[in-house]
Amino acid sequence: MAFSKARRLANLMSAGSNEIPAAKRTLATDSITKPMLNDNIVDIARLDVSDGSNGQFLRTNGSGTLSFASVAAADGRAYTDWAIKTGTYTAVDKDQLIANSGSDFTITLPASPSAGATVVVKNVGAGTVTIARNGSNIEGSAQDGTLESTKGMQVVYVGSTPGWKEL
Repeated sequence: MAFSKARRLANLMSAGSNEIPAAKRTLATDSITKPMLNDNIVDIARLDVSDGSNGQFLRTNGSGTLSFASVAAADGRAYTDWAIKTGTYTAVDKDQLIANSGSDFTITLPASPSAGATVVVKNVGAGTVTIARNGSNIEGSAQDGTLESTKGMQVVYVGSTPGWKEL
C-alpha cells in the first residue's frame, strides 16, 4: 500500500514509531505546512487529546489546549427541550414548558431579560397558571398574565417599555 509523504511523516513521528527515537520526534515551529496535510491524514489518534464521548465536539481554549465538550441544552439552539412543570417554577430564556397540574400555580418569567429572550408555555392541566412578570411589563402593562386550561402562549422580550410581547 502506497502512503503519501504526509502520511509517512505522520507515521514516523507517531508515538508508536520504532524508526525514529522519541527524543528526535520533534519538529520546528511552522515546519509542517498546509500543503503537507491536504490529504486529511491528521486524525484523532494524531491529536494530543483523548477521544470524547458520543455527541461531544472538539474545542480549544484559544491557547492551544484541545478538549472535548458537550453542547449545553440551549447553546446554539432556538429552544431548550420541552419540560413538564407541575408546580411553581422560574423560567429561563428559551424554555418550552408544559404546565400539568390540577391546582393553580405560577411560572415566573426570567429576571433581567435581554431583548429576544423567549419562553413558551402550554397549560394542559385543570389548574390556572399565573405568568408572573418578574419586574418586566407584559404587553406594556405592569400586570401578571394567566393561562387557563388548554391555553398556550409564547412571549418574547422586546424592551423595558413594551416588556414581554405575546406572539
